[in-house]
Amino acid sequence: MADVHPLQVKRLSKRFPRKRGLGSVQAVSDLSFAVRQGEIVGFIGHNGAGKTTTIKCLLGLLKPSEGSISLWGYTPASRKVRARIGYIPENPDYDDSFSPMEYLSMFASMRGLSGDDKSWLKLLKRVGLSSWETTGIRQFSKGMRQRMSLAIALQSNPDLLVLDEPTGGLDPMARKEFREIIIEENKRGASVFLSSHILSDVETICHRAVILSRGKLVTEGSMKELLGGENLYRIVVISRKTGEEIEEIIPEADLQSRIDSLRRDNLPIVKVEMALKSLEDVFLSAAGGESK
Repeated sequence: MADVHPLQVKRLSKRFPRKRGLGSVQAVSDLSFAVRQGEIVGFIGHNGAGKTTTIKCLLGLLKPSEGSISLWGYTPASRKVRARIGYIPENPDYDDSFSPMEYLSMFASMRGLSGDDKSWLKLLKRVGLSSWETTGIRQFSKGMRQRMSLAIALQSNPDLLVLDEPTGGLDPMARKEFREIIIEENKRGASVFLSSHILSDVETICHRAVILSRGKLVTEGSMKELLGGENLYRIVVISRKTGEEIEEIIPEADLQSRIDSLRRDNLPIVKVEMALKSLEDVFLSAAGGESK
């Protein structure tokens, strides 16, 4: 199975029964995508778009209503799969009386992992908890709990990292450290599936992105494909009437003729620069600006 993708989702649908009355709620509908070996894939969408439901299905925590999910050709519930995945939940729930060292030792025992206190101390240092090894988690902020989740996820040297909003609650410096660790793991050989509302993080580290809206795939592609297309340029001039700056976006093919026209009209040109499209622009356009 050397050519089988780490993650393959085919026509996944998931419905939940309504709490009251008849019928059901469609959380995910006919969703298909893959994470290839060595890729970092971003998974983005509004709240309620179906991201967490999809992640729970691929972890074997929920059963699909239709469709299938395979990881290296196996079902999500397979022990062979679980041993190869590292997972960070959006809202980790820990017993506050445990310390990070106690948690790592317990998880290592449960999962049959090799390692000792020295290796766990090294891991905690890597995720920024080197001075908190024996402190009860009750004293941890949300950001520190996310660091703890990262340590647990990395404990088994996973082949696939599944990350559900891993940088929530982190300050900019901590987010940068998280990104660097994800990139290091990817260079080690791990594939990464990253769900995040922080689109700048996705744009910075991901090779590809999958965009959902109302449980359906609306677009996917490499960062180059999503952010590419025709080069656009921003021209800023001074208005004769108001004296204020006016901005317009011009396709590259029309750039020189527009500059010549502005000069003929004696309009002062303040700036000419490439107008870069962001992942946020792509997302809002693809998802229709909806927020559900």
